[in-house]
Amino acid sequence: MPGIKTVARLSLMAALAVTCCMAALPNRSAAERPSSLPTTCTQLPAKLLGGDIKYANAQIVPANTAPGPQFNNFTGTAPSTAKVPVSYCLVVLSYSSTSAKDPTPQNITIYVGLPLNSIDGGTTGSTVDSPLNFTTVEGNWNGRTEGQGGGGCSGNTNVNATGAVANGFVGSGTDGGHGNPTDDPGNTCDQGVLSLGHLNKQYIQDWVYNGPQQEILWSKQVAKLYYGKAPLYNYWNGCSTGGHQGYALAQTLAGELDGILASAPAMYWTRFQTAQMWGQIAMFDIAQEVIPAGRLAAVQNAAIAACDKNDGVMDGIIDDPRTCTFNAKANICGQPGAPAAPNCLSAAEANAVNTMWDGPRNDSGERIWFPIDRGTDFSFWDGNVPFGLAPVQFGWDLENPAYFNAGSFPGSYPGFWGNVALNSTTQPPGAVTTYAAVAQAGSNNVADLTDTFDDLDAFKASGGKMITFVGANDGLIMPRGVINYYRLMAERYADRSDRRYAEGSDRGPFHDPSERYRGVQKFYRLFHVPGVSHCGLGILNHASLGPWPQNGADFNAVINWVENGEAPSEVIGSGNTAAPAFIPGSPTTLTRPLCPYPQTAVYNGSRNVNDAANWQCGGDLEKNIPVGTPLSGPPGQPVACYDVLAKYKHEVKGPLDFDGSGVDPDICHAQH
Repeated sequence: MPGIKTVARLSLMAALAVTCCMAALPNRSAAERPSSLPTTCTQLPAKLLGGDIKYANAQIVPANTAPGPQFNNFTGTAPSTAKVPVSYCLVVLSYSSTSAKDPTPQNITIYVGLPLNSIDGGTTGSTVDSPLNFTTVEGNWNGRTEGQGGGGCSGNTNVNATGAVANGFVGSGTDGGHGNPTDDPGNTCDQGVLSLGHLNKQYIQDWVYNGPQQEILWSKQVAKLYYGKAPLYNYWNGCSTGGHQGYALAQTLAGELDGILASAPAMYWTRFQTAQMWGQIAMFDIAQEVIPAGRLAAVQNAAIAACDKNDGVMDGIIDDPRTCTFNAKANICGQPGAPAAPNCLSAAEANAVNTMWDGPRNDSGERIWFPIDRGTDFSFWDGNVPFGLAPVQFGWDLENPAYFNAGSFPGSYPGFWGNVALNSTTQPPGAVTTYAAVAQAGSNNVADLTDTFDDLDAFKASGGKMITFVGANDGLIMPRGVINYYRLMAERYADRSDRRYAEGSDRGPFHDPSERYRGVQKFYRLFHVPGVSHCGLGILNHASLGPWPQNGADFNAVINWVENGEAPSEVIGSGNTAAPAFIPGSPTTLTRPLCPYPQTAVYNGSRNVNDAANWQCGGDLEKNIPVGTPLSGPPGQPVACYDVLAKYKHEVKGPLDFDGSGVDPDICHAQH
């Protein structure tokens, strides 16, 4: 029987057979002609309805007007009511390849927004999308599609979420199959568990794979029908869940997308969502409370102050939080330099914070997943109520909906998750299992379905290009996760000419870690963004925002790479030293080059540290060594050595997996 990822690829093959051979489209000849006449927006439903398309609606939406209602037989999520500054054709499709009698039937809604063609009032040859200034090829269309991703556990119902339609792209989205009003209308992911011991695998697979796949395939087909010609280029633009979906598409839909922007990707969904509960369990087991927000903010800012200059520059930013070893015990009440009450910590609270910063470990002390980094806001995961999707993930891991009860401090604290102990040495009342056991259950029960960590062989062979930006202080995903994946892909696609074999070794390790990244950078680049949280959000408790690409600079870098062959050697980011959201023209504005990993921005040693002109890409983050004494592991090793994980699916007692973490044990002074 094929595995879950294989099933996803087989589903894709079936979908391609439908859309390429037009088995589901009655007017096959009109759709397949290399260059046929455009058709009107209102004629599209008749050409689309049938086969796996169970519902089709199309309407011209005037500029600055919300879409009209759908027909009464529509059972999906209605399109966004967001207004678009240009008139466009909105197509809404319901897709299902399962039987109506299936106990968990598909119900994927696809939204396609099309700039008006020449029949419906568009002007061929006009100019759109400054500063790229594309010339439209048919009506107001620039000849390109832009799939747009979702966030959290939901999809994206807004065809102009990234400005796609307004800039001349065919913009698309999907609700991921979560849209039926009787089937998780709040997009909480609760429907991922049908009952005790039974996952809703169709629901999960539609959200991760099938929804985005069908969004891309059908948006391209609708564009071809509407304009009478196929797209010139096809792109994806997503962050968070949209980044997760971008990686899923790169791994399963090679050849259908030319370029992908997949930032802050929630790609190791099961493993990092499970790890979001680590801090709550640490506080409950060690401090028997949720540590007050003011105390967590104070110790967070103390870490930033202590580690700000690890890169040699005092600018309010920790360039690489992995180098920071600030110990929360420095904030214990009465310690020299500790904040005054009520924002200082008790000894138990300091131990809990250190445990949170050290991250999930098993009874042997081996890392299971990555921690919240110093300088990152605690507020997303470690407030009076756990982050909404984290206890739901425990329910997915253990196939038990009882864990959806998150609880709230102090009244109903803890929720059902209170029966999970940090490890076997901490046994709070009512504990029946350990974090490592939950993590291992998740890896075995659901991670193969949710976590997008396959290779990029077919995507590379197709000529596709992908860029990812990730904040070094991302407070919703652990940024070390995508760094881990990038390290693995770097080893997989390393150029033979870059290899330096160690004498007597048959592994061919790279003793200069940066050497192996040259191969992967030919088609896939990761940009490390210091001082930034999730998807361009600032560090809230520090009231600052590091340099994030603004005004579409990140997506434009993808387009320029695909269409002009110019791989980005840097992308300029902008932020504010005294605001958690970007304020253009503010006197606190900072600019800085963002660099392809493992490089980082290096200060030239003079003039304004907030001016990008005084920085250049260089260095090697993989060679960084933590400053001070780490909480776990011997001091003096490169940062990657502290991030070797216990073997996947064997989190309770498995060995450290250097191969699975992309780390050469020789540089860590370790043995297999």
